[in-house]
Amino acid sequence: MKDIKSGEDLKLKIAELEKKKELEEAAVKSEFKETYETYKPANIIKNTLVEVSASPKFKHNMLNIALGLGAGYLSRKLVVGRSAGLLKRVVGTALQFGVTSLVAKKGAVNDPQTQKKGNLAKRIFSR
Repeated sequence: MKDIKSGEDLKLKIAELEKKKELEEAAVKSEFKETYETYKPANIIKNTLVEVSASPKFKHNMLNIALGLGAGYLSRKLVVGRSAGLLKRVVGTALQFGVTSLVAKKGAVNDPQTQKKGNLAKRIFSR
């Protein structure tokens, strides 16, 4: 910073500092708007869904779950039909749950946790 020796130098320095102040204020306002938009609940949810859906493993799991739910619902509708008694509805719901679980887990064959559970079941039932 050079020394201010005259009134003209003072006026130039004041103008320079005011210009710097305006630029910094504009930058702060712009940064605030960007931060405000980023932290809106709708944008947080949207960004999270975009990040999660980009994962191929997540897409595969969602497909397995959708297929499982569809197969379970269809099997229940085939067994129960339109009008059924209490026992038939209970059996249909149990069948729906079983088919849904079976189809969803069948797609996760490469999943190490599913393999562990399968091995445990084999060890328990093989004796």
